[in-house]
Amino acid sequence: MVKALIIEGWMAQILGLLLIAALLSRRGHSTANRLLAFGLFCAVYRQTMLTLQLSGVLANFPLLARTSFPVQMLGLPAFYLYVKALTTPEFRIERKHAVHLLPFGLGLLLVDQPQYFQLAVKVLVVLPYLIQSHLQVRSFAAQSRDFLSDFTNLKLSWLRTLLIGVYAMLAVDALDVVTGPSAQLWVLIPSVGLIGLLSLAYFSLRVSPVFARETQERPPASEQKKETSRLSDDQVERQKDRLIEALEKQQLYLNPELRLSDLAAALDIRPYRVSEVLNRGMQTTFYDLVNRYRIAKAKELLLAPDSAHFNLLGIAMESGFKSKSVFNDVFKKVTGMTPSQFRSGKLILFPGS
Repeated sequence: MVKALIIEGWMAQILGLLLIAALLSRRGHSTANRLLAFGLFCAVYRQTMLTLQLSGVLANFPLLARTSFPVQMLGLPAFYLYVKALTTPEFRIERKHAVHLLPFGLGLLLVDQPQYFQLAVKVLVVLPYLIQSHLQVRSFAAQSRDFLSDFTNLKLSWLRTLLIGVYAMLAVDALDVVTGPSAQLWVLIPSVGLIGLLSLAYFSLRVSPVFARETQERPPASEQKKETSRLSDDQVERQKDRLIEALEKQQLYLNPELRLSDLAAALDIRPYRVSEVLNRGMQTTFYDLVNRYRIAKAKELLLAPDSAHFNLLGIAMESGFKSKSVFNDVFKKVTGMTPSQFRSGKLILFPGS
């Protein structure tokens, strides 16, 4: 069994190194990818120490063994900065970010402390970073209502998977401390780490370009502050009429990938002007406005005899939605009922239709 765990450990390290190489070779959003690569290096380093410990080699290098805990403490700050870089336009590493080296310094100070004490400190450091990462992504998704008409690619399943992986690692550490030397549960960490790295490899490479594209849609805060002029009330009304005409006559809302920048291009004005018209002239967000049009189209199709042969997925696609689940969620939020209930109600009220 030990030999199998050692093999798993080396597999995890090879996978981690390949993922690091893939991240460093990607073009665009390089700061975020480098931060994630550094966080992965910390994880791979720990996997290496555990694998060497399982094979008995680490006992010959006591100084090397002492580096494991401090390097572990750097992983979560690196991941948090990765999330910040993904969700912040023109993010760059600055001097103020040196504060995130404190966990590493704390790890150096506690390297000779008992294992249970190290675990307690690790939990106290890890949880705030996990919570802040989660809140950062949720905030980004909420703010995207001003830029996107569909959030399918911004679901947080990738972050939840990472959270589960981190919690699993902490659970193994805690069980190892509780059971003591009689049951060395730390030998399970290579297996847990392999699963975690596989999950992280999939989700990080999947979401990085998505988030990179969304941050490119947003002007940095410095540029937003420069735009101090406001449209007059008459100009807002004129642009509002043009916006509604573009949506209704060109049916732009049927494009499931529609973005604020696309609508701005159709109106031949700057995206921030479209936001101003939506906020001041219509008191709504881009997301809510576009999806109101989509729901109106869906209701029309659900009521039309010519569309009776369409299933709900077909109705969703014809209305500009990318998936049935998103269609159901938005439809119920707007109408108070599901598309199935709406269609069934129509059939009851108009049995001959």
